Amino acid sequence: KIRVEKEEFEQGLQKYYAVRSVFSNLTNNLLAHLGMDALRDETRRTREAMLESTFSKGLRDAMEGFFEHLRSNLNQSTAEIGEITRMLDSMYRRFSVEHGLKLTSPEGFSTEPYEAELDRLEKAFNRQINTTLILVTTEKHTLTQKFFETIAVQARRTFELANRDVEQWLRAVMSPLETQVREYQLQLKRRLESVKRIHQATDTLEDRVEELKQAEGGVLALLDELVALEAGIAAALGAGAGASEVAESMAA
Repeated sequence: KIRVEKEEFEQGLQKYYAVRSVFSNLTNNLLAHLGMDALRDETRRTREAMLESTFSKGLRDAMEGFFEHLRSNLNQSTAEIGEITRMLDSMYRRFSVEHGLKLTSPEGFSTEPYEAELDRLEKAFNRQINTTLILVTTEKHTLTQKFFETIAVQARRTFELANRDVEQWLRAVMSPLETQVREYQLQLKRRLESVKRIHQATDTLEDRVEELKQAEGGVLALLDELVALEAGIAAALGAGAGASEVAESMAA
């Protein structure tokens, strides 16, 4: 039974490693959209577009594009988080049913708080910067500086928080499964070692029984020899007694 269980668990382990690989790929995709590198790229693109612009429309398009790209990144992150959650939920259920591991469905993660903060920033941007009067009367470099010092810097803080929170979530959702798998492996290893010791003890006992049987056979053979020797001695003594009686009768 333990061998069959071991084989079944090893098959499950291969599925776990496959899921772990997919999880790693999905995590990389998620951080590519929600991570700080993505924000830095968008910040650089927006700054370059604003500084290269010659009309107020170009400035407005660049700044509005900043929010559009960040919101798109959050939307893609939400889709990837959903995919990660569904995959892990399926894996949790499978290991719980097939191997009796004590696992509950992983907690979800929502990007709604960061989307709400982005909405708040965009409203502040529309009030403080994105008006025709300000765009027309403010020098391009001054406007660019104001946008990045008041709006973009707060967006950066929002994404830093989102990045930190999602990394903590990723560790949290994978940790129970990894812990349970390690503990199950350890239990299975101990059970296999116990079975191995029992087999070794059985083999040793069988060897000892065989030795005793061989010793018993030797003793029995020796006893047979002793019986034969005793019979020979008795026969010899009987023959000697008969000869004495004959001699005595002739002398008389």
